[in-house]
Amino acid sequence: MSEAYGLDRYIEDLRDISSKTNDQDEIFRLLTPLSRRLALDGSWVSQKYYDINPDMGYGVHLLHEEADHSLAIMAVAWEPGGSAPPHDHGTWAVVAGIDGIERNIRYNRVDDRSQSGYARLEVKHELDAGPGDVICMKDGGIHSVRNDSDIVSLSLHTYGKHFNFTDRSQYNLETNEQQDFIVPVD
Repeated sequence: MSEAYGLDRYIEDLRDISSKTNDQDEIFRLLTPLSRRLALDGSWVSQKYYDINPDMGYGVHLLHEEADHSLAIMAVAWEPGGSAPPHDHGTWAVVAGIDGIERNIRYNRVDDRSQSGYARLEVKHELDAGPGDVICMKDGGIHSVRNDSDIVSLSLHTYGKHFNFTDRSQYNLETNEQQDFIVPVD
């Protein structure tokens, strides 16, 4: 029987990794198996992490962040049919599925970035992420998320910095508008 891997140990490992490298590919290589292990362990998951903000269709629960808002860890729950618009994080992200299936749609930005508040996106690819699946996104990566199932899905999100303290944006696919994106976090 393998030893339980809890949130405190994950935080220690995350601090250790971030103290040794800023290279996003190296962070992803080292953090992916750890985030998968924590997501699959489940002993640390509280029922309150499944709570949804009814105005958003999802709930974001802060589990950890450093005093400077770096190394943010969150549990994110998506109600059936819940979704988030295309957005970036303003930092790197590692997302590991805990419960249910989440549809992730990745985008390429195809405009020349010369017009403030304007961004044209094209779908790059789509994938479903379930328990133990890990998705890594570099700073500047754009995606949207939706829960197409009939149960609440839950995932573990680890960020280089708490996204509400970055210059994060959301994108409107119909109007090509780019706006600031701040979300309530419990």
